[in-house]
Amino acid sequence: MQPLATKRWYRLSAREWRGLFYMAVVLAVALWKWLPRPWHPTQILDTTRHRIYSTATQPQTTAMAHALELLYTAYSNRLGEVSGCARPHPLLQLKLYRDREEMRRINPGLGWAEAFYQRPYCRAYYAADEANPCHWMLHESVHQLNAEVAHLALAKWLEEGLADYFATCQLRFDRLDLTTIDPNTYPVWWLDSLASTPRLSENFTNGSVIPLRAIVTNHGGPDLDAQVNLYYLHWWTLTRFLLTDPRHQAAMPELIRRGGDLAAFETLIGPVEVIQDEWHAYVRDLKQQLIRQNLEVLKQRHRPHGTPAGLANPVTTHE
Repeated sequence: MQPLATKRWYRLSAREWRGLFYMAVVLAVALWKWLPRPWHPTQILDTTRHRIYSTATQPQTTAMAHALELLYTAYSNRLGEVSGCARPHPLLQLKLYRDREEMRRINPGLGWAEAFYQRPYCRAYYAADEANPCHWMLHESVHQLNAEVAHLALAKWLEEGLADYFATCQLRFDRLDLTTIDPNTYPVWWLDSLASTPRLSENFTNGSVIPLRAIVTNHGGPDLDAQVNLYYLHWWTLTRFLLTDPRHQAAMPELIRRGGDLAAFETLIGPVEVIQDEWHAYVRDLKQQLIRQNLEVLKQRHRPHGTPAGLANPVTTHE
């Protein structure tokens, strides 16, 4: 048979025409499912360091801009030793969607992702129905800062761990408070599923802990799509542990500079199995801290006098 590529179209058989038709249908479905739809922002907001294209409301866009500037300041202060925040750079670009439905309609095929960074844009929606409506965008903005400002090349655990470290901190009006965890952020609200018993060996058996060697090397653990929340919990808690523990925090700038691979980890931090025991104890203590924190919030809510406290401080702006 003459190859289809060289055969004239008017000489195709009925069977060949059907094959072409089916291929065209499959291609059309794939394009419909995966190609981004046209999107037209209703406003563009420039700040000192960001340009936001938005279909959210004006107050929502302003609140997001304020949160992003607070994140930038916290990032540059915390990682000033390893970042390029002191060097001039173009405005960081972001696309802020009105809501989750719009974002997923414009960007089909997202799977479990609630936001994503694809240079040069961070893409996220304003989560108006959540206590912290900005945390998805803040997570992606850290990826953008890593790539476009600090120019870091990081292992998976450290790339995602840094994004979670900043995005899970408490937003206050004048700062991103790195000392306080906001329980109304991802993946904090899944923390109960991590290290479910006091014994590390039992947690390996019941699947609530992944060996840290698999986390650091990004090899040998369970399927990511099946255990996405568990992976993010490990990335976040390991990064926060190393950044806040007095035994290890001094080594973190150099670990970040080197990218966080296993060789750098064990040279600068210690044998991964030893750190695993320390991290597990930290996670168990962190869970108890957050339980106490939330109980205190509930007490504040039920006080007869004074302003009720919320689980998270909303971002506000003043004209």
